[in-house]
Amino acid sequence: MNVHVEFRVLGPLEVLADGEPISVPAGRGRVLLATLLLRPNRFVSVDELVDRLWDGEPPTADRAHKTLQTTVLRLRQALGAANRVRTTAGGYLVEVEPQELDLLRFREFVRAGDFASATELWRGRALANVASDALHREEVPRLEDEHLSALERRIDADLDRGQAGRLVAELSALIGQHPLRERFWAQRMTALARSGRQAEALASYRELTALLADELGVDPSPELSRLHLALLNGETDTPEHKEICQLPPDTADFVGRAEMFHQVEERLDAPGVAVVVLTGAPGVGKSAFTIKAAHRLRRRFPDGQLFVRLNGAGGTPRDPAEVLAELLVALGVHTSAMPDGVQARSATFRAQLADRSMLVVLDDAAGAEQVRPLLPGTAGCAVLISSRQQLVQVEGSRNLRLPPLAPEDGVALLSNILGARRAATDQSAVSEIAGACGGLPLALRVAGARLAARESLPLRSLARRLADERHRLDELTMGDLEVRATFGPSYEALPADAATAFRRLGLLGATDVASWTVGVLAGGDGERLVERLVEANLLDEVGLDVTGEPRYRLHDLLAVYAAELVREEDDEVVAAAMRDYVGLLLTLVDLAVDYWTVADELPLQPFVASTALDRSEMERLAVGETFLLAEKVNIDRAITFCLRENWVQEAARLVDRAFRYLDIAYSHDRVVQVRELVREAAFAEGDELVAWRSQLDLVTQRITRGVTEEILAEYTRCAEAFEAMGAHAELATVLGALTFFTMVHTGQPQVELAERAVVAARASGVQGLYANNLRELGTVLSSAGDYAESVRVLEEALEIGLDGKRPGDVALVLSRMTAGALVHGDLERASAWCRQALDVITEFGDIRGVGYCTVQLSQVDLALGDAGSALASAEKALSIFEGLGERRGTARALPAVAEANLALGLTAKVIEVATAALEDQAVTGDADAEERLRAALEQARRRA
Repeated sequence: MNVHVEFRVLGPLEVLADGEPISVPAGRGRVLLATLLLRPNRFVSVDELVDRLWDGEPPTADRAHKTLQTTVLRLRQALGAANRVRTTAGGYLVEVEPQELDLLRFREFVRAGDFASATELWRGRALANVASDALHREEVPRLEDEHLSALERRIDADLDRGQAGRLVAELSALIGQHPLRERFWAQRMTALARSGRQAEALASYRELTALLADELGVDPSPELSRLHLALLNGETDTPEHKEICQLPPDTADFVGRAEMFHQVEERLDAPGVAVVVLTGAPGVGKSAFTIKAAHRLRRRFPDGQLFVRLNGAGGTPRDPAEVLAELLVALGVHTSAMPDGVQARSATFRAQLADRSMLVVLDDAAGAEQVRPLLPGTAGCAVLISSRQQLVQVEGSRNLRLPPLAPEDGVALLSNILGARRAATDQSAVSEIAGACGGLPLALRVAGARLAARESLPLRSLARRLADERHRLDELTMGDLEVRATFGPSYEALPADAATAFRRLGLLGATDVASWTVGVLAGGDGERLVERLVEANLLDEVGLDVTGEPRYRLHDLLAVYAAELVREEDDEVVAAAMRDYVGLLLTLVDLAVDYWTVADELPLQPFVASTALDRSEMERLAVGETFLLAEKVNIDRAITFCLRENWVQEAARLVDRAFRYLDIAYSHDRVVQVRELVREAAFAEGDELVAWRSQLDLVTQRITRGVTEEILAEYTRCAEAFEAMGAHAELATVLGALTFFTMVHTGQPQVELAERAVVAARASGVQGLYANNLRELGTVLSSAGDYAESVRVLEEALEIGLDGKRPGDVALVLSRMTAGALVHGDLERASAWCRQALDVITEFGDIRGVGYCTVQLSQVDLALGDAGSALASAEKALSIFEGLGERRGTARALPAVAEANLALGLTAKVIEVATAALEDQAVTGDADAEERLRAALEQARRRA
């Protein structure tokens, strides 16, 4: 049953469930609940809670933590159905809805400008019944300040509604409680004057003057002095109620950013002076968003909004002393009373804003040193700052990074500029233009301005021109609006090494990179360079990759700009940087690929490893297949770059290593295309060995789509080429493949081919390759009827695989031993070998290998009489192969599915599976699979 729960902290701590009070344990239980409720839905660490519960003097850590756990337990028991205390990693939180906590409702009323409802929630001094010096010293004063600020705003609203008479008594009581809060004095003076009590209003000023002199040795604030002068002149509509608003005009066609506005509002709810720094890439619309946010927030700051441009992006940022003079004049300080120097003016500025509720907007800040003197000193005020730099050094600030517009918002902004009628003439072109602008409002406005200036220009024309990256920035210029120009100041402000890093990233384009990539391209410390570019908002953090490494990315248009800059560098210097990058990438890929865990692949050609990073660091980065997946796009781009530069050896070595795993991650067509490109480039360079190795890899990739006479002929051509070159390892590889696939295609064992392969492998001196070809020889011997010799040869191959710790080879040999044992009725050993193979390949993580072993397990279980298990395994394997697009594996699984269904008496299913497979030619090229399917189909039809 749902219980309506209400937590109250704006007065004595109270908890109600369905309107009935719940007794909260006194002492630490109340301190714990109060601490959590003051940070609703936010994590509070164990250490902080311990510090609160013992007022900064906890016992030993072990005892404190145990006591805390006990306190939490008792509190939860006391709350019962009202419990909202949740355990998190390293701490606790209270999980409450806005309507369940008076503090959240209070802040929501304040945000909405309903100050009367906000102040009505207060029932006395916050947490009056919670015994905690720390809470009453550090937290309660901030709550009280929020309360008094809301009271002041409510009283201002009441004064504006003509309720001055009834307010005098309330204000007199508030002054008694807060005698040094000048805003209450000012409001009482106004209320008295508007009630016809002019003399009393003037007497109040004299009373306050004496009080301040006695207590603090200061004069009343300029605000009160101006009010006093107005009253002396007989004015009751006093100057302090005339709101200052310096904000530039609101943007009429602003779109999107709803979540960002919400985040700004959340940050402004923080205690004290809320300082929100809005950063982002050049052209992302920081200033426009900041001004829009300030307009949305106006009613939360009834005393006014100050605005100043700080020119941080230009070469001459404004002097804080000059800015302060401007702000003080706006606040009513006469030039004759202007203090001298930054510190004195900053102090006067803070004094002017004391007891006011004002929003200070600082646009285009250069850095923390420029901003610090411009910050208010008291709660009730807030600051919005826009900057190209991340101002993390500004104490108490909260940074929000403005991302590019979402695609739909980019289209909406462009459509607003063009007008709905024109945008509707070619909506796909509008989408393409918005996409080319990368969500940057500046770029969208430039594109829109160009189109608006030429109403007869087809939208498709600009879309085509923007599609050319090399000239895209040339197109994004119109009058004094130019995207390239807005990038320039941020780039030019970079130190030399960071500027080099930015330019060199243009070689890779808009792609995710790790810090080591930045470091090797620029020849420096990648982590430090990344940090500098991120601070300048020229590089985006995009999260962690699958290895846990942070990744970074240039915005699309910044990547175009960087590419322009790097084209101006010396060609030889840039080529050397790219060779360093390719060399390090190749070294990392080589470390990530354990060649001998992948059976039947060509031996890798050696290369000189990069020394750009320490070996230990490279081993940390190159975490097997996950590294290859993280760098998949960059590996592809590096291969393309190498081919464009005719670096054939580098391209071939990257392909040879990376595609041992990535042939699954890339599309089949892309794998074929890349291998064809490497082959053609190698032939053009006269590198016969690389060319024919690429041809062999190409044939191996194509055969996954089925065995044909044409592909077998291609294998034969490769064998002839390798034999002519004396390339023993390559010859052994292709002969082994030819042995296997010829037997698959014809059903006839190829003993002579297998023996030739073993001879070539022995001559190569590559032990793993020798083991692979022994495996093929053992397989054909079994098919030829020599089971005993087959087992002997296969056991020799298995021993080599086990010694070399090559799980892929071990699983494949065990699979071949299983196949032979099945044929020859050796079911006990067949079952043991098959299950061992499946365990090995599953632990290794080769999903394709798991599929083949699972097909074989289906055959073993069927031979042992367990048709139910056989069907489950066959269907699992079929699902794996269909997911991989592996037609050869599918051809193996379909007969197993049909045979298991036949054994279970499901003849209709057998007819369905077999007929579909044969009609769709799903088993074309696999003679054994086709024969088994026809046999199962014939038996099923006879039984039906």
